[in-house]
Amino acid sequence: MRVRLPRFLQITGGNAANLTIAAAAVAALTISLWLAHSPETPGGVAGIPVVIPHHSAVLLTSERAHVRDPKVGQIADGFIEAQQREVSAIRQSVSTFEAGSVPTDAKGLPLRPGN
Repeated sequence: MRVRLPRFLQITGGNAANLTIAAAAVAALTISLWLAHSPETPGGVAGIPVVIPHHSAVLLTSERAHVRDPKVGQIADGFIEAQQREVSAIRQSVSTFEAGSVPTDAKGLPLRPGN
């Protein structure tokens, strides 16, 4: 990426208002990227429902796929079955946590290798 500050100053006239807006935009982008790539993940029940949209997207894509190849159709059917099971299990886990069936002092599982 090539930064062209002299050209930016020439186009905008280099006044304080434009420079302030540009600095705020750079700061907002930097903070957004830092938050998006933060290694911190929500714990407990808060971390479970955030994966439902991911699984639902795969499910919708597989259901709406117009394929002619039978092998690809079998793969899509497999995705549909697997994602339906996953979303159901996630929703069941959330309701289990919300019902208070899991002890509050239960220990979490260790991180997977590579995490």
